[in-house]
Amino acid sequence: MMICFVMLFLILTLGVNANPIDYNHPQNIRKFADHLYDQGDYLSAIGEYQRYLFSSPKDKNQILYRIGLSYRATGQISKAIDTFNWILKKQPSSQLAKTIYYQIAHSHFLANEYEKAIDFLGQTTDPLARQLTGINLLMLKRWNSALELFNQLDLENLPTDIRKSNANYQELAVRGKHLPRKSPILAGCLSTVIPGTGKIYNERLADAVNAMITIGLSSWLAYDGFKKNGPNSVKGWTFGVVACSFYLGNIYGAVIASQTHNQQIESKFLEQLRWDIGQ
Repeated sequence: MMICFVMLFLILTLGVNANPIDYNHPQNIRKFADHLYDQGDYLSAIGEYQRYLFSSPKDKNQILYRIGLSYRATGQISKAIDTFNWILKKQPSSQLAKTIYYQIAHSHFLANEYEKAIDFLGQTTDPLARQLTGINLLMLKRWNSALELFNQLDLENLPTDIRKSNANYQELAVRGKHLPRKSPILAGCLSTVIPGTGKIYNERLADAVNAMITIGLSSWLAYDGFKKNGPNSVKGWTFGVVACSFYLGNIYGAVIASQTHNQQIESKFLEQLRWDIGQ
């Protein structure tokens, strides 16, 4: 009984003296928001950060910055950009300004708005920002411009990982510049001289065989018609028109095949490039 009384006394004493946690206190809201952000629950973090802003905190820009990053992490790129721009508009000279410019450009990059990202970065001399400009040039397939920019960057005072990534970007620019492309002009010339060879050049053997057979057969039938019935041969003119149509189509098809091949090669490389760069 004595033990029970002592335990009851302690429970009542602790219950009276304990200070309950005020979950609506601004600092506790901020801590909870940071916890959600660190756990990757960005949507919930946005709500808590916005709730924290009602207390008019002194670290408002930092909170808005976190909200912008959270929007971007959830794929809401336009909202992220709007949030970052709001910070710049209200505090253009804040300590965050330099970082905000980079984050806006990075957001445009993630939205595949490469031209906007480049225009936004402008003529900045910051190495990281210029490196991001080069990355956008890569995505626009401006291999020479990107390579030139990467080669000009002064990375001496930057961390080793940044210097390594820049070397990787240089290699990617060189690879993009020397992709195994096909020449549409050469393909067209080959098919002009010998129908079907432009398709062979583009590694489309079945199309090449089909072009050779259709053009060859229709041309022979046209020749046979003119040979038997002279210039007024209906058969000759009919198959002559057919042969010409197939012949011109064979040239046009060879040119388009080369362009399609190049687009596929570049698209595949850009997909791998984006994976290597990371988001």
